[in-house]
Amino acid sequence: MAEIDAVKLKKLKRGEAAGKAATVFCGAVMAYFIAMLIASTATENDFLLEIVLITALPALALGIGASIFCNYKYGAAIEKMIKKYVVDTFLENAADMHPERDSLTYFISFENKSAVVKVNGYGKKIIFDFSVFGRLSLSRKSAILNAVETRLYVTFGRLYDGGASFRSVDFKEVEGTRRKSGKSIPIITDGEPDVKAYKIYLKNK
Repeated sequence: MAEIDAVKLKKLKRGEAAGKAATVFCGAVMAYFIAMLIASTATENDFLLEIVLITALPALALGIGASIFCNYKYGAAIEKMIKKYVVDTFLENAADMHPERDSLTYFISFENKSAVVKVNGYGKKIIFDFSVFGRLSLSRKSAILNAVETRLYVTFGRLYDGGASFRSVDFKEVEGTRRKSGKSIPIITDGEPDVKAYKIYLKNK
């Protein structure tokens, strides 16, 4: 059964939190720098300006470096983990995607701490359990949606290239997601791939 490695995720989240702390630190240093710059200019105090430059700029550079490093190393690793889990879950539930139908609409939503995909009017749901993450922030939900939607693009791009025929395939983000509830995002229309959808497929296949 597809699942997310909770132990590995915990370590990555610590690193990600350090990156966020570094970003907050940069903001504080920047605020200090601006305030002291204004004060030194207003009082024409060159010594104060020199002290600000000596202390603030190196601290800002250090904070930016730490933020970039943590976001690249830990944030990217978490997104990779999300993508793998989404792929594995879709593979386990391939039959519930109903690729035998020639007209498909996937409804994507969030229920508690899970992303949920329903197909057409079928009652069975494909559930992506992200409870191991705890509370899902807006940025985390966005990463999950991107992973789910990219996998839909890739799946039907491959099926189309493999000779499968579909009249129409699209998806809709419903309550609790980024887009206006119910807006249809095309993957295949009138038997042909949507240009944007096909480009995403080629980029990620």
